[in-house]
Order: sequence, then C-alpha cells, then structure tokens
Amino acid sequence: PADGKMNKIKWLLTWPLIFVLFATIPNCSKPRWERWFMLTFILSTLWIALFSYFMVWMVTVIGYTLGIPDVIMGITFLAAGTSVPDCMASLIVARQGLGDMAVSNTVGSNVFDILVGLGVPWGLQTMAIDYGSTVKINSKGLVYSVALLLGSV
Repeated sequence: PADGKMNKIKWLLTWPLIFVLFATIPNCSKPRWERWFMLTFILSTLWIALFSYFMVWMVTVIGYTLGIPDVIMGITFLAAGTSVPDCMASLIVARQGLGDMAVSNTVGSNVFDILVGLGVPWGLQTMAIDYGSTVKINSKGLVYSVALLLGSV
C-alpha cells in the first residue's frame, strides 16, 4: 500500500516535466515522426543542456552556502550525478546480454561529453563571441583525471 502511494506521489511530481518533454520533443519511434529523428536528437540535447545548467547552478549555490569549493562540488556531485545514470544504463543492457552496447554506452557518453560538452562552448567562444580568442584551461589535476577516465573505461 505505501509503495503504491509513493509511486503516485512520484508520478504527480514528475508529471509536469514529462508533459513538457512530451509536448516539445517528437517521438521518432512512432511512424508519424520517423523522419524527425535529428530534431528529436537536437531538442533532447537542448533539454539536457538546460537541465545541466540548472543542476550546475544549484550545486554551485549549495556549495557556496555550505562553504564547499566549486572543484570539490564538481568532482563529487556533478561527476557522480552524470556518471551513475550512464553506469546504470550500461548495467541494464549488459544484463540483457548486450555487452557491446554497454561498452559503447560507456565510451560513447564520455566521447560525447568531451566533444559536444566542451567543444561546442569553446567553439562558440572562439568563433562567435570573441573571434580568434583562446580558451584557457585549468590543467591542475588533468593528468589524474585522464588516468582515472582511462582506468574506468
């Protein structure tokens, strides 16, 4: 009985978000929207960007309020918050016997994060906002981060 109530509460809280996503992203798995797969991909990516912006903003505010440095908040909460869903998705497809898809998801999500998550903002900065400028990268701990990334893959 309590589980049923909890599911109803979850549904009630998530319904507005699900409705907005349903109304703004075409479902390309249906024959009517089959050819709109690129629009679905682009709109999904834009929604992820918007959610990511709010997530980073909230974590920054919480870290500032609690006196925790941005670097620590980023490494712990944001990295874990984005890696755990990828890990769960990989585990689910691996249990279904789709090991290749699990490995592809593991590698592909990191490649997408690096190429799109870093490449698009940097490209916009150097081509549209301040043409010919350079992007300065804080490389402290970069070697360790890359080693951990390669180790996890």
